Amino acid sequence: MRKVICAGLLVLMLAGVSCADPVDDLLSYYVGKFGVEKGEIFVDALPDSTGHFSDIYMKLTGLMIENFRVNEITVRMRDVQFNEPSEWAKGNVECKSAISIQSIASIRENDVNKAIKDRTFGDDGSEWHDMSMEIKPSGLSGRGYYRFGFLDILIEATSKFKIVKGKEIWLKDPQVKINRMDLPDYVTRKALADIQPILDLNRFPLPMTLHKVELKQGVATLSTRTLPKPIKAGLRYTYPK
Repeated sequence: MRKVICAGLLVLMLAGVSCADPVDDLLSYYVGKFGVEKGEIFVDALPDSTGHFSDIYMKLTGLMIENFRVNEITVRMRDVQFNEPSEWAKGNVECKSAISIQSIASIRENDVNKAIKDRTFGDDGSEWHDMSMEIKPSGLSGRGYYRFGFLDILIEATSKFKIVKGKEIWLKDPQVKINRMDLPDYVTRKALADIQPILDLNRFPLPMTLHKVELKQGVATLSTRTLPKPIKAGLRYTYPK
């Protein structure tokens, strides 16, 4: 009887291995690594043994990248090569290349402000506090106090976002007003440098390159020239299930 039970357990273990789905492992990786609140992946077919997909669409909502909450990232990739699927369940995922990648990401005003508020800047005692930024269709406006030595400097700025190197989100040509007009320029430059970049998507391991920024009330949208569209037919994976 014991042999029968052991044999049955062995069959179940082998069946579990054979039924493992690499796309489930891939979605689980992104959920676990970036604290995704909601996610879905569409594929036209399962990957081959090398980790190659002919077409994959991924939409992730509420993910954390270096303590910055990104509201949503959506990508569509064709002819994309990951590392071997056997590594994905171990938490080792690498997207090596994609012939075509279309993407769009959105960041919200309150998430920008929370990320800035949670940061501590400078190794010389300088830091921002009570800072807030407003995103409007006409541009960005922000104000905050920058502590430099014994000075508490009110800095107000208007700006827009710009994309640097395809993945970094920076303030573009900020126009600055300060409450101490005799401050040297390097203090203002240092204060602004402490919050740049606003967001670095190099921390998100997909080979996407963003080109456009669109501002709406409370939201900034960053995208490639062509927007991603869902796969019309194929396999769908979701989190939560």
